[in-house]
Amino acid sequence: MIEFFAVPAGEDEAFLAAWRAEAPPGASLLRALRDDAPLRYASASSAVPEQGVLLLVRDAPHGWDAAFAGRQGFLGARLDGDIGVAHWSSPLMYARAAPDAQVSRAALYVRVQ
Repeated sequence: MIEFFAVPAGEDEAFLAAWRAEAPPGASLLRALRDDAPLRYASASSAVPEQGVLLLVRDAPHGWDAAFAGRQGFLGARLDGDIGVAHWSSPLMYARAAPDAQVSRAALYVRVQ
């Protein structure tokens, strides 16, 4: 399960402290690469890779990942409920797949260490 969090600028430290204190066992915290992303954090209860970035697509439409097949740097995709999760080796590899592989309602996330 993936849960998104809208955290206003300047409130990161308070959010991180609260999340760490109350995080479910085994959950991973992800942060959007873009500071202007409306949903800056996400929590994932399923496995999150140590390396690379995750493209999280809210309300993933049917075939949302079709344009990724065979792209350099694309490591796999799955659905987690209605959230599409695509693993890319790096933000650069995702950007190079543009423009035909870009997906609306999506943002790149990295694992918070």
